[in-house]
Amino acid sequence: MSGAEAFSLPAVDAAAGSFEVEYVVTGVGVSEISYTTGPGDAGEVVVEGPRLPWRTTVRMAGAEAVPVLSVMLSEDGGRIESVIRVDGLEAMRSTAAGASGTSVCVAEPGGAW
Repeated sequence: MSGAEAFSLPAVDAAAGSFEVEYVVTGVGVSEISYTTGPGDAGEVVVEGPRLPWRTTVRMAGAEAVPVLSVMLSEDGGRIESVIRVDGLEAMRSTAAGASGTSVCVAEPGGAW
């Protein structure tokens, strides 16, 4: 079971400059977290077997830099909540539960963060 809820926040012009992205994961049973640090495939980091609660902050720039946070639960299952904050404002929240469950959060570039 998973769910995602978008939050309507003041628009940020991503093309105007850089912005701070905070990724947060809480819960139990995570096998892998991946997140973007910038545009393209080179801007992705994978963390295996992370200790929860987990968080990291990156600085991104430009309209093509899309904050994405993906979390995979272990085969034994678990339950997590994932959050992306852009410049301190919550842009996306998602949950996942169960064996090998997955949560994916995407904050649209230049979107209503």
